[in-house]
Amino acid sequence: MVKTVLGIEGMACSMCEAHVNDAIRKNFDVKKVKANRRKRNCVVESEEPLDSERLEAVIAGIGYELTSID
Repeated sequence: MVKTVLGIEGMACSMCEAHVNDAIRKNFDVKKVKANRRKRNCVVESEEPLDSERLEAVIAGIGYELTSID
């Protein structure tokens, strides 16, 4: 299992968190995803590492900024 922590700017409410979660679920094969507006991040668990360029495009496509991938 691969755990990826994404730094995301621009989330302001629980709907923002849901929007990020849904976008990641629709675009990647993930086991678990949890965005947190207060921590300004999203923790993703998947079988394989996620493509960083595709992650950036998906997050930007819904109006947020991907600031880091750990």
